[in-house]
Amino acid sequence: MNSIIFITFFLNLTLGIYALKSNYKSRINVIFAILAFIIAGIILTNLFVIERSYPLLWNKLNLFFVIWTPTLYLMWSSGLTKMKIRIRKEILILISIFFSLSLITNLLIRNTYLINGKLEQVNGPLFNVFFLYYIICFIYGLYILISGYRSNESFIEKRRFLFAFIGTLIPIATSILLNLIIFFGQLKVIFGIDELIGNTVILPITNSLMMGLFASAVLRYNFFKIDISIKEKLDSLRIKILYIINIIIIGLGTIITIIFISYGYPFDSVVVETIVITVILIVLVDYCINYSLGNYINEKIVSPIEKISRQAEEVGKGNFNIKLGFEGDDEIAILSRQMDEMTEKLKKTSSIRENFNKALQIEVQNKTEKLQEAYIQMKESDKAKKDFIDAIAHELYNPLAVISLSSELIDLDRIDSDNKNRINSIQRNIQRLISLVKEIEEFTAVGIQNKDLNIENINIEELLINITNDFHILANKRNIHLSLKSIGQDFYLEGDKKQLTKVFINLIENAINFSNDGGKIEVTLEDKEDKIEVRIKDNGIGIKKDEIKKIFEKYYRATVDDALKQGIGLGLPISLDIVTKHDGIINVQSEYGKGSTFTVNLPKRHVVL
Repeated sequence: MNSIIFITFFLNLTLGIYALKSNYKSRINVIFAILAFIIAGIILTNLFVIERSYPLLWNKLNLFFVIWTPTLYLMWSSGLTKMKIRIRKEILILISIFFSLSLITNLLIRNTYLINGKLEQVNGPLFNVFFLYYIICFIYGLYILISGYRSNESFIEKRRFLFAFIGTLIPIATSILLNLIIFFGQLKVIFGIDELIGNTVILPITNSLMMGLFASAVLRYNFFKIDISIKEKLDSLRIKILYIINIIIIGLGTIITIIFISYGYPFDSVVVETIVITVILIVLVDYCINYSLGNYINEKIVSPIEKISRQAEEVGKGNFNIKLGFEGDDEIAILSRQMDEMTEKLKKTSSIRENFNKALQIEVQNKTEKLQEAYIQMKESDKAKKDFIDAIAHELYNPLAVISLSSELIDLDRIDSDNKNRINSIQRNIQRLISLVKEIEEFTAVGIQNKDLNIENINIEELLINITNDFHILANKRNIHLSLKSIGQDFYLEGDKKQLTKVFINLIENAINFSNDGGKIEVTLEDKEDKIEVRIKDNGIGIKKDEIKKIFEKYYRATVDDALKQGIGLGLPISLDIVTKHDGIINVQSEYGKGSTFTVNLPKRHVVL
């Protein structure tokens, strides 16, 4: 029998120590550990009531442990399920303290007798009240556990609550039954088991089963958590301080016990009184220190830091009206005032920035309006310029056409050689003026990159055949050989026919103009898979090396011996503009005095970006 008692005693002590070791910061684990220690005390004192010579003394100590069991169990059930109980925990603790103090008097228990191995207990008037409180706490705890089981959907949580529920039922039934046996003294034996065997054998076993199931509910699912926040670290420090104080109190109690026993005081009374005083002292000291230290940490450290954190968060959102300014000379108070100063500076900076942004916005709006006005004026000016140039070109065409026609009708055979030369000079200058008028008409087309192209499928071979045929008359007059050669089969591409016609007219006309009489111009058309290449080669006067890079600039005119061959510098820029809009390239190779070759590469497919 004694072996069972000592095994269950050490089992409960081990469970309590392991609960603290696994997570000493968890309130559930701490209450579980205290419960385990109290159950261990109940088990051992049940034996001492019989074995020691002061049964009443040890019975009162036994009841002292029993008094705290329902209170701690109810608090533990609430913490496990995270459900609030309808009575404050402080009141529960005061109730247990009240019943504990009543043990000094005869209000709870008057006497205890051992007659022929039978336990006789004479109860006081408060025993019935305590027994009722005992039953209410355990039933309420069961209700909390079953409510947590029903309201939680997690399988793991349900399992925790179920373990705790079953663990509670096991000792409640036996405990109530055994206390009923004591209460109704006439019931000496029930099913062959008296109250002595129940207290010393059955109760240790059932309570150990209960604590084992409680341990499964707590220790398997409440692991040690790493401190992350300052609040958690301060809580860890507070708990460590409480543990150190408790160890000191227990150590002092042990030393005092040894001293009193060594001076001849009764062993039993010294041990019981020391245990009671030590427990009461631990409860009161822990409560006072925990309350005061917890409030101090919360008020002086955690709460100010949280307020500073919220202030920083609001400042980050742009709210600069929150001010803290804690009084004092500690680091947190200084930090709060520095935060206020920073917030005020940020507020001023934000105000300056807002005013600057408003001024900048107004300035940008004014500048935009002026730019829009300037753009409208520029468009109107460009339109007026274009209309003016078109009008001049139109007016020049009519008299030039008449003069040109009249000069061609002059019979040169009836005129002497001197007048014939003069008339030829007039005709050349007329052609020169006609070319200039054409360039003036095309002036407005230069640089209009955003003008939409009229894309269609073009046969470049047919286009060049028509253009070269038109220039054969002009070339034949100067005995210039103009030829067209095609290499390949597919000469279709996507492009603007009118614009590309203008490009090849400009290039072939330039080749004729800058060729000597009796010269040679070769136009080569070649199919190169995804593109078409057109080369216009002449053996004319060529271009100087330092001028090749400039010929595509607007209004640039290459140096030539015959001034009548110079244009106004728009033909090549216009051609480059058109080819570029077709995603093509114009290259030129020339040697001064030996001729030039202009190469145009055009993609067959036009890609719109």
